[in-house]
Amino acid sequence: MYKTILVPVDLSEQGYTDKVVKHALGVLEPHGQLILLTVVAGYQMPLVGSYFPPGTFNKVIKDIRQQLTDFVAQQLPIDPSECTLLVEEGKPADLILSESVRVGADLIVMASHKQSRLERSVLGSVANKVVGRSDIPVLVIKG
Repeated sequence: MYKTILVPVDLSEQGYTDKVVKHALGVLEPHGQLILLTVVAGYQMPLVGSYFPPGTFNKVIKDIRQQLTDFVAQQLPIDPSECTLLVEEGKPADLILSESVRVGADLIVMASHKQSRLERSVLGSVANKVVGRSDIPVLVIKG
């Protein structure tokens, strides 16, 4: 059993992320801390950010946080107040690793998306990067 579990949540993966979170709940200690992290990739890069009016990023973060809260309330057997919900911007693998350290997680539970051999060898995946660089155990749920 694990005391603090970080679960990266991809809100675009309907019907799959809930399975990943349920696995995390299965190995979470009673009264343990479940932290759900959604990463918004690349929005504040100057090239990307220059296409949007000021204040748009804050609205996007607020909207995604609400989507995450709704996801927990509608899809999971827990109340959103029973877990910590984080929405951050940046490179997914880097943020997952840095947040796991910041929150003192002792396990990361995440999804692995199906990829071709070319995608795995050339691009890698977020799950591959996290597994390869993490100092704590990573439970990968295959998709």
